[in-house]
Amino acid sequence: MNNLLAVGARLVRFAFWYCTDFMVNLGNRTHTSYNEANAWVLLLLIPGVLALLVGVHLVQWFQLRRLAAARRAPVSSPGPVGR
Repeated sequence: MNNLLAVGARLVRFAFWYCTDFMVNLGNRTHTSYNEANAWVLLLLIPGVLALLVGVHLVQWFQLRRLAAARRAPVSSPGPVGR
């Protein structure tokens, strides 16, 4: 159990430093500071992508409901032929 906690702590530490290094490099490449790059990603990009994914999910949900309702609808027979 103690070994598992050590591995988990090492993984969290690695992820934190990797993300921090990524944001510093992003700030350097866009000629902004770390704080500005962090604000763009965490305050605008991630919520925007999340809102887009929720919107796509809702559109697909409504389309699936419409298709399921059309599948449940009874098919009317054309009636006797020749009349």
